[in-house]
Amino acid sequence: MKCPGQDMQYWKPGSIFEAKCPKCGNEVEFFKDDPTRTCKACGHRFMNPNMDFGCAAYCPFAEQCVGNLPPELMAQKQDLIKDRVAIEMKRYFKQDFKRIGHATRVARHA
Repeated sequence: MKCPGQDMQYWKPGSIFEAKCPKCGNEVEFFKDDPTRTCKACGHRFMNPNMDFGCAAYCPFAEQCVGNLPPELMAQKQDLIKDRVAIEMKRYFKQDFKRIGHATRVARHA
């Protein structure tokens, strides 16, 4: 199973980028889904500075994709879903603040 985040056909500009090695300053190329890379100049292995597992909090295939999720991320899972719903609701209702307010009050009970 390949999620859109891992499938290169869905990647956007910036999905492949360079980061400076924190030890020697050499440029190291990262793909957005690389958790770590090793600097060819000094051999230092460091974390991808742009790595984001936010999608793993709501994706049903997260455990297959990235393995066991950290407890902190699991704790945030419910909040991330609520945030996504709120964003979509505001996008849908646009400037209708009365309906946005009502939907927000209803969502608090969910």
